[in-house]
Amino acid sequence: MFDLFFSSMVHLFEPKLLLLMMIGVSVGLVFGALPGLSATMAIAIMLPVTFAMQSDAGIAMLIATYIGGVSGGLVSATLLRIPGTPSSIATTFDGYPLARKGQAIKALATGMVASAVGGILGLMILVAFAPVIARFAIDFGAAEYTALTIAALVLVVVLSEANLIKGLIASVLGLGLSTIGFAPIGSAQRFTFGNIDLLSGISIIPFMVGLFAVAQLIRDISETSPKIEEKLDLRGAGVKLAEFVSNGVNMLRSAAIGIAIGVLPGIGGSASNLVAYGAARSASKKPEEFGKGSLEGIYAAETANNASVGGALLPLLTLGIPGDGVTAILIGGFTIHGLQPGPLLYKNEPGLIATIYAAFLLATLALLLVQLLTIRIFPRVLLIPRHYLIPVLALLMVVGVYVGEYRTFDLWIMLGFGVAGYVLERYGFPLSPLVLGFVLGTIFETNFRRALMYSDGDWSTFVIRPVSAVLLAMALALLSYSLWRIFRRRNGVRAR
Repeated sequence: MFDLFFSSMVHLFEPKLLLLMMIGVSVGLVFGALPGLSATMAIAIMLPVTFAMQSDAGIAMLIATYIGGVSGGLVSATLLRIPGTPSSIATTFDGYPLARKGQAIKALATGMVASAVGGILGLMILVAFAPVIARFAIDFGAAEYTALTIAALVLVVVLSEANLIKGLIASVLGLGLSTIGFAPIGSAQRFTFGNIDLLSGISIIPFMVGLFAVAQLIRDISETSPKIEEKLDLRGAGVKLAEFVSNGVNMLRSAAIGIAIGVLPGIGGSASNLVAYGAARSASKKPEEFGKGSLEGIYAAETANNASVGGALLPLLTLGIPGDGVTAILIGGFTIHGLQPGPLLYKNEPGLIATIYAAFLLATLALLLVQLLTIRIFPRVLLIPRHYLIPVLALLMVVGVYVGEYRTFDLWIMLGFGVAGYVLERYGFPLSPLVLGFVLGTIFETNFRRALMYSDGDWSTFVIRPVSAVLLAMALALLSYSLWRIFRRRNGVRAR
């Protein structure tokens, strides 16, 4: 693997591939920095752009966009107290107060360095543990994959949002949408209503672009955007070596938290930065400085949210289970290039795996370089008027979706899911279970039916196999515990 890794590094240093990765990093940074946009939206828009590329170039560009999008949120979080992405919420707690003290450059540079450290530590864990998990998972049969998809869906429903019932509804809706078109086994037509465009099912590109990108544009148009000051305070010095070294343990702890939470489906950096921030405050010798411009807080938040990228990629590459909304869209990137994430990817495409590792490392280093070189220039992107930005994004979405299969029908699908995504979020329905249900639906159905075929219709096959039995038991226990907590909470409210 190390030989493949170094050869992939050399390959990615080709001018064309370096340029594509720099574009990906820059697009991710812009989307992460602008309040209301996100890494998810950036990937959704970039996905169709990679359609005509070679698989290694396309995946490398998407990885670079992902990494840039996660880190970009620290700019608006530090300068405006507006987290550009959910993964930068905790950065506002100390980044903004430090910037208000005239040390905006120090706050930004600290966050940028911490982001790079978190990304590299996340990659190290990914490289170390992914092959081990893949070797274990390669022996999974249909029953194990059925149980694994059920466990992943239950986990994302329970952990991604507070409203369990709405999460369950969204998950079931996603599973239902995945059944449209020909059945994966038997080729029966389902829910096509006589429309030949639905025979092949709903394409993942218009689905994702609509649900995330179009829905966000509708929100931007219909709701008041946060007011951004015309002048940005960009004073102060950068990172000092002594400050960096003194936060070594803090960064290691925060990276461990980010990786652990990133592995959980549907959680990612939005939770890891808050948990790491709380852990850093508890372990700090100066907890009273947190919330007033503490460097420890910035190091913790930014290390954790970028380490969660490696954590989120771990279940995606080894099991085919996305760790968050962005990696759910990345599955679309693999699919359009004829690749299926999972343990067989390590066996059949070791060169591509090495390219992903190399792209992760190069994108992280390129991100740090771009951020530090443009530290006094890049924040100006926050001043781009929305009435210029929205039409450009809308055009990119339409062109990107249309060139995927050159079908006007896909544009209607994109628009429909854009409206649906906006309405669902407005009424408190989480999108993560919906996306995961849609992405895992076909995997679940195919393996569920295969398991029953192999066992001659004997349902006990799911509980007599040790791995599937453990996974189903964990899913049942987690769901039961969550329902019990809801029941107890409601009874407590009534008692008052």
